[in-house]
Amino acid sequence: MKKQVIGILAIAVFGCISITSASRVTEIIQYHFQYWTNAGVKYESNETAKWDNADLWFVLSQADNFLKENITKLLSNSEDRSSNFSRYLTDGIWLINALGYQKNSLNNELQSIARKIQLCENQLSTANQQYRLSLDNWNENGFYQAVEKAKKARSCLWEEYVSQNAVKTLLAHVQSYLTSVTRRVNYLKNNQSLILKHYDILKPSLLKELYPIAVQLENQSKAL
Repeated sequence: MKKQVIGILAIAVFGCISITSASRVTEIIQYHFQYWTNAGVKYESNETAKWDNADLWFVLSQADNFLKENITKLLSNSEDRSSNFSRYLTDGIWLINALGYQKNSLNNELQSIARKIQLCENQLSTANQQYRLSLDNWNENGFYQAVEKAKKARSCLWEEYVSQNAVKTLLAHVQSYLTSVTRRVNYLKNNQSLILKHYDILKPSLLKELYPIAVQLENQSKAL
């Protein structure tokens, strides 16, 4: 009897019995459990943080805290639910912009490093040519000058390659957070009205009972 009541509730909330509605319930359940398992971590709201031009490390830390925010706890109070949801969504949009800004900055830095590497390679090539010519002409001063130039060129290349690898690593982190934050923000934006209107029934204890019902409804629809 209990399952029948819950089944009727699920139908009333999520729509008619169909493959589409059952799949939708499953999707919401999956996302909700994903958020529910995250540990709640407080982050600074965009009201006090200028994320657009903020320090890279600050933006990364805020993105990490944003994704760890306990959505269940954040939306548990029905009186503050709408404002908390709006604030969280706005912060996510700000973060997307900030991460995009940092991504562009890192890409520009990579281009600058690439130009420096090319310059170092040209200097090394020039030093090698001078080295060979000095040997051929028994030019002692030219020989030692070429050696020093080659040392500087190779040192330049080593430093720039280290910088390049470091920037690539940071860029990978930024892209990873940008993808995750964008995915979450898009999901919340697309389901904002559904979440705010029916969030009270999206409790983990109830969802555990609704999930097998949703699967059963989907299987029954396929059998028809």
